[in-house]
Amino acid sequence: MQKRAVFSALLVALPAAPALAGEATGGPRAELRGGVAWTEDHTDPVLGIAAGYDFDLGDHTFLGGEVSGEKILADDTYVELALTGRLGTAVTEKGSVFVNGGYTFTHHGDGPHVGLGYEHHLGHGGTYLSAEYRHVFVDHHQSNAVTIGIGTFF
Repeated sequence: MQKRAVFSALLVALPAAPALAGEATGGPRAELRGGVAWTEDHTDPVLGIAAGYDFDLGDHTFLGGEVSGEKILADDTYVELALTGRLGTAVTEKGSVFVNGGYTFTHHGDGPHVGLGYEHHLGHGGTYLSAEYRHVFVDHHQSNAVTIGIGTFF
């Protein structure tokens, strides 16, 4: 219940951010990410990739989708695949925040996920750094992950 309240508050606050904004970036993108995933039982490193497309909606906002694959670096795990939609807005000239949600296919079962992230664009090219939190809701196996990444828009 508390997680829903936090996510709802973020969705309500997101439209206020354009007052601080620069330009949103759109187009195809690819990203390499790594971090840590945890459950109630244990914590493991994670490594993954993502590819997606963001549509520039104007007013410094974007809407996009991505497909990703992540491997929890433990012996008894497989690559987890996810389909994710994201909605974001620029909060500085080079930084954007976004909320995301989608569906994750895991070796423990399949389920929805929600998350929150930040991208910081480097220089004038398409390269960016990212940080993201994601929570996966699988019936008997909920998990969390925090990742950092480096990516590029094409």
